[in-house]
Amino acid sequence: MTFGSWLSDQRDTVGLTQRALAKRCGITAGYIATIEGDIAEPPPAKTCKVIARAIGIAWEDVWQRSLAARLRRWLRRQGHSGIPEEELVEFVKKIMSTGR
Repeated sequence: MTFGSWLSDQRDTVGLTQRALAKRCGITAGYIATIEGDIAEPPPAKTCKVIARAIGIAWEDVWQRSLAARLRRWLRRQGHSGIPEEELVEFVKKIMSTGR
């Protein structure tokens, strides 16, 4: 599952439209659409915090997904395209847990 589809699922779960989420976050609905469409780079930590607060989930969950998606994009540019995003999410979780 890509970051965009994951975010869309999270947003749908709480019954928000892209426009409503954008308004809660203070960003544009177009930006939300490009994130969910996996067109834009996954959001930085600051935006992940705002999105998490608006949806009502832990910001670390959003950031882990975003970071994994960023890592996947980087790996793809380096010629490594076969790593599933879920594996990258688990990898990021391990990295984040060792830093605490």
